[in-house]
Amino acid sequence: MDPSRYAEIFLEESREHLTQINQQLLAWERDPTSPEPVTPMFRAVHNIKGMAATMGYLGVATISHRVETLLDRYRRHPAPVSPEVLDLLFRAADALEEGVEAAVGGAKPGFDPSELVAQLDAVAVELAPADEPESADRVSLPAITSPTLGGRTVRVVIRPDAALKGARALIVLSRVQALGPVFGIQPAPAAIESDTFDGHFEFQVDTDRSDEQLEEEIRRAGDVSEVVMLRASEAPEAPANEAPTGRTRHLRVDLRRLDTLMNLIGEMVTVRGELVELSARRADPELEDVAVQVSHLTHDLQTEIIEARMTPGWQIFDRFPRLVRDVARQLGKRVSLRVEGKEIELDRALLDELGDPLVHLLRNAVDHGIETPEEREAAGKPAEATIVLSAARERSTVVIRVADDGRGLDAGRILAQARAKGLVEGEVGSLSDDDLLRLIAAPGFSTASGVSDVSGRGVGIDVVVTRMRRLGGSVEMATRPGRGTTFTLRLPPTLAIVPALVADVAEEQYALPLTHVEETLDLDQVAVTEVEGAESIVLRDEVVPLRRLRHLVDVEGQGPRSQPVIVVAVGERRSGVVVDRVSSQREIVVKSFRAPVGTAPIFGGATILGDGRPIFILDAARLL
Repeated sequence: MDPSRYAEIFLEESREHLTQINQQLLAWERDPTSPEPVTPMFRAVHNIKGMAATMGYLGVATISHRVETLLDRYRRHPAPVSPEVLDLLFRAADALEEGVEAAVGGAKPGFDPSELVAQLDAVAVELAPADEPESADRVSLPAITSPTLGGRTVRVVIRPDAALKGARALIVLSRVQALGPVFGIQPAPAAIESDTFDGHFEFQVDTDRSDEQLEEEIRRAGDVSEVVMLRASEAPEAPANEAPTGRTRHLRVDLRRLDTLMNLIGEMVTVRGELVELSARRADPELEDVAVQVSHLTHDLQTEIIEARMTPGWQIFDRFPRLVRDVARQLGKRVSLRVEGKEIELDRALLDELGDPLVHLLRNAVDHGIETPEEREAAGKPAEATIVLSAARERSTVVIRVADDGRGLDAGRILAQARAKGLVEGEVGSLSDDDLLRLIAAPGFSTASGVSDVSGRGVGIDVVVTRMRRLGGSVEMATRPGRGTTFTLRLPPTLAIVPALVADVAEEQYALPLTHVEETLDLDQVAVTEVEGAESIVLRDEVVPLRRLRHLVDVEGQGPRSQPVIVVAVGERRSGVVVDRVSSQREIVVKSFRAPVGTAPIFGGATILGDGRPIFILDAARLL
């Protein structure tokens, strides 16, 4: 078997297990007397060890074996865990993560695991009862060592009528370990210990014993019906299409393949538009029927591909509790992160892009927003702060919020810093939440007194706002002194294909994603007034500012007498965009682009219409 073929699968599964380990460590840290986190953590470490042993990643297998031994002490003899042991386990989790990434990448970890292994062994020995006997049902798997050219592949079959086939297989492995290093265990150790284990397994051993001596030692374990030995170099490769039975029908697919499919369906959507327009011009009933069928098939295919790319938010959210815990400890603060709406699904590509912005928001919340325990108690708050990371669907958007119960933004300090940098005029005396967000999102802006490992470089909120706009989303902020700050990110569920209105201004056309369109109305049907010198309309007792797209794109003239207004909503803010005509509603393929110098800063991308014409996509957040 060539382990490199399965490296990506190992990496993905190991990341899931490491997330579970970190979650259980955080739960154990909150309640050191609870035995509940130990068993799921033990299983996760055990699975990593088994997979690493199979793949030949010896460093990962060695560390996970030591962690497993330590956790086994707590599993068999529940006891409160000390802060020192927890810190050691957190370090071990970090080492496993680094080791997994390095092993798959073909590099060496940037640390020497020997000191960590020695510390894990020392704690495990310290916790071991002096009179604890060894028994067959808890034989540990062999230590992982490097294979040599003299290794042999050994296939063993346990008798079909044997009880506890998994325990018997572990006894075999334990006996063989005494004769030489064992590696390459198949199936994975977790499968050997499962109830569905059929008694067939194999491994490689490097020993100077003869085949007869090795077989004799294996059969001494009892209930062994067959032993077959081959030189490791002679062992045939496992068939690529051989699949275990009794499993659910799931298939891991490289995301690049789904990206290619999404690009292809995007091109099909464009061609579909051309076909629909062609059939409308020709007025041919047969061609129209074909166009309708192609439209239905393309829509169904597009829906299935998008669904295949949708991924629940927990796949990135679950790593953030550990991040918050580490930053809080570094700063001497007590913070609890609560995650809500982890089941909300987003396009995988979009979810990956969300990682960095959320990291910046969470780190800023802990560093700038949350007070020290002493300050919180003096203000009548609990010593432990709470940050809530939540995801929810609102209309056709996904809304992600990061809310803390800290001190809120210091508007006075931000205003003073902005004046010093020349970002505001001297006569400005107060700032709205939108003004505050604009200032703290300015490149290089920071109120930190110095640069630390956590913040102070002035890149955090700038990264968030820039990334959200590139993704076709928006950022909002609300802050209350002494009560906390909430950042709201609004995003489309998927990036590639979105429904949009196509609006005309003179001879040009522009697309506006329906995600942010609340309604359309005729300008003649509403009263236009001025509020603080700006054109506005009153819509159901609410003042809505107007923006004329002709002025924004620098087109001369007033346009037709009767003009439609597209009411755009982003969060709680609304704006009316006056256009010459609304020509159609269609699905568009979003193409990112770098706007030419001098272009109005209101575009978020481009698309190609069915007739082959490229048009700009309006950024709703910049129309407010």
